[in-house]
Amino acid sequence: MDDAQPDLVCLSHLWWDSVWQRPQQLLSRLARHYRVLWVEEPHIEIGLPGDSFEVTEERSNLSVARLVYRGDAATFWQQLRARLDRTGAGGLALPEDLREASLLFGSPAQERLEREVRAYVASRRRGPLVLWPYTPAAVPFIDLLQPELVVYDVMDDLRAFKYAPPELAGQEEELLARADLVFAGGPSLHDATRGRRPDVHLFPSGVDQQHFARALDEELSLAPPSCALPRPIIGFFGVIDERIDLALLARAAAARPAWSWVLIGPVVKIEERMLPRLPNLHYLGKQDYLDLPAYLKAFDVATMPFALNEATRSISPTKTLEYMAAHKPIVSTAIRDVVALYGTVVRIAEGAEGFVAAVQAALDEGPRERERRARQERALLRRSSWDHVAARMHALVQDALARKGAERGVG
Repeated sequence: MDDAQPDLVCLSHLWWDSVWQRPQQLLSRLARHYRVLWVEEPHIEIGLPGDSFEVTEERSNLSVARLVYRGDAATFWQQLRARLDRTGAGGLALPEDLREASLLFGSPAQERLEREVRAYVASRRRGPLVLWPYTPAAVPFIDLLQPELVVYDVMDDLRAFKYAPPELAGQEEELLARADLVFAGGPSLHDATRGRRPDVHLFPSGVDQQHFARALDEELSLAPPSCALPRPIIGFFGVIDERIDLALLARAAAARPAWSWVLIGPVVKIEERMLPRLPNLHYLGKQDYLDLPAYLKAFDVATMPFALNEATRSISPTKTLEYMAAHKPIVSTAIRDVVALYGTVVRIAEGAEGFVAAVQAALDEGPRERERRARQERALLRRSSWDHVAARMHALVQDALARKGAERGVG
């Protein structure tokens, strides 16, 4: 590694190997310019006492720090149960339901994580340090690591998510005040943030077009579970949580029993028994990012059956452009950013009946309409690459580091 490169420490509420989203896409590209350390929320395991901390190199210039917390399990669960009761999550079964639940920063495991990360960063720090948090709960790391620059990339309003800790709102206010640069991942987040931070930069999510366009390759084999399903296949991939309108999904699937409704992704923060169960509803679980094009190729229509609630008020789904890269017709509920950014291409539906009608219209799409949509999609994709987003962010970070250096030189 080049010691002249600045260090970048990303503090993520998502695990590196979870569903690939905005943080993984950006940090994997920023690793061309920085020595990236991805610090993820602790992994909680019940078993033999003795927690562990390890740093593994996932790719060139990017390492992942993982804390597996096992120590003093009885005390940990007692403290965490009290925390969950305060957030209305007391009915969760532990520990499985906590995976990726955005609860573990600030938990009893954080003290160990802070100690380990501080020691590791100090051992390798050579030049400027950029701190890049994705969760306000990581705000204590500003004082802990004393970075030259703090960059807050607002990808979600985590305060609105199910079981969000009550202190998250105050932590976000502090992070917005202390960050040197603030980015917003969509128009809704930008509007919500600029009242508190007027200089926030709008960076809608991008797409790895080359990766998802593999679904257009005639030689790419369909993912095995898809081969045996009756057509048409009405598909979704992403996290299945409180943002999915399960009632709409159940009614839509019941209305069209001959269609195969396929959902790909982990079930998080909701119990699996809550999922609607019908013969034509298929839950295929979390699949590797590298394999998603093979699943996407089988979709006849790609969908985003999001509920319209607090958790979805500010979301800007990255999957919209990923579906477009394969030129799949898309049907979505009326998510504000989807309407604002992609409403000329995506069919917007209201209610189960409207959703089914929109899917039927997509299935009935003729060649001329399909080509017109594809032209619009190509125009959107040309200006939406993750490489372009990361490059623009990098330029702003470099400018800010230069200003900070000049200020220190003057002082």
